[in-house]
Amino acid sequence: MNNPAAGDAPSHSNKLKTTFSPPQRQFPIEELFFTRRISSILTRYFICLYFVIGVPVFLVRCFIGAHAFLIACLLRKTTAIRSVVMRIMCLVLGIVVVKRGTREESARVLAANHVSVLDHMAIDLMSPCFFALRLGYPDHRSLVLRQAKELVEAGPMPLLAFPEGVITSGQKALIKFNPWAFEVADRVQPVAVRVWRPALWAVAPAHIASTWWSDVFFFFALPFTVINITFLPSLQKNQEETSEDFAQRVSKEIGDELQLAVCQYDTHDAAEAAKRWRDAREVRRAAAVAASSASTRERAAARISDPKGLDDAAMRIKQSFPAYHVAVIRRDLDKTRSQGVTVANIKAGKLPKDEGHSSGKVSMDASSWKKVYDDRKWNMIETNRAKYLNRLIS
Repeated sequence: MNNPAAGDAPSHSNKLKTTFSPPQRQFPIEELFFTRRISSILTRYFICLYFVIGVPVFLVRCFIGAHAFLIACLLRKTTAIRSVVMRIMCLVLGIVVVKRGTREESARVLAANHVSVLDHMAIDLMSPCFFALRLGYPDHRSLVLRQAKELVEAGPMPLLAFPEGVITSGQKALIKFNPWAFEVADRVQPVAVRVWRPALWAVAPAHIASTWWSDVFFFFALPFTVINITFLPSLQKNQEETSEDFAQRVSKEIGDELQLAVCQYDTHDAAEAAKRWRDAREVRRAAAVAASSASTRERAAARISDPKGLDDAAMRIKQSFPAYHVAVIRRDLDKTRSQGVTVANIKAGKLPKDEGHSSGKVSMDASSWKKVYDDRKWNMIETNRAKYLNRLIS
């Protein structure tokens, strides 16, 4: 199996095909997707270092890509010059498309597996075709079928369909094909798509919650990506065969080429699984942000800044440690700005117990008047508090 997130080199040797039967056990549907863009820690470190070069490369390629898109829009798809220019542009953009097999012109529909956001561009580069954007949407099914049949019958280009309906990892299994594309024509050519990147840049081409622009970013930022396109022999629909059976037969051919089984999950199941995974990720992110905000508020609350808050904290500490003069506690709070730190200082014996009384003499130094005022205030509070407690006891 060709692993796009591993460093195995793409294989071009002709091997004997192995037929795979559907899996006996139903695995978790999340295994059909990459859940991480980069799975290796070493690769993450290397990518971080590489991005010093990768970001400028991305910007230059965006400029070139805009011109390539302009050329693609201006030139007809069936012209040879467009094909040559687009191939050169793709090489400059770091997208290397390798073709295997023969494109059979008698097949008016191309059915391919879906592993990246640029699959349609790679196939179109090898064989000009038109792409149906409404794949898998039942409310547009009749409209898509009618328009697709008209274009296939009248136009020179075949229809390209991704019957899986969603982008998968291409490593675990193929999703059960949607049969709509197999109602357009009786002859379909299967196309197997693989994506490969070197081990140093082992970045998944897409993951379960990725956006198209983030996928394109890595295509442009990394040095190069190899997309292997294999055209398999076309298949003819039998007279007694339904579209569902024909779709299953085509998917089996692609699965045999990729050495993958065809699972029983369909497009709807995969889309729902991706939505659940994205929602769960958003919940985790919101919980992490809430926890971080709560921790920040707690740290801010632990450090008291206003004088009234310091006075209240001093009285609370005094209730727990009545042997200490409230003026001593208040002076320590001026230094620590934290009730917890002052309590720790008291427990450690760093605060004196009998230094709250001032001499009553006022210095001529104006800078000491505030301290004298505070000492007298807290002495008065301490005296009145002691009298009140004695009155309650007696």
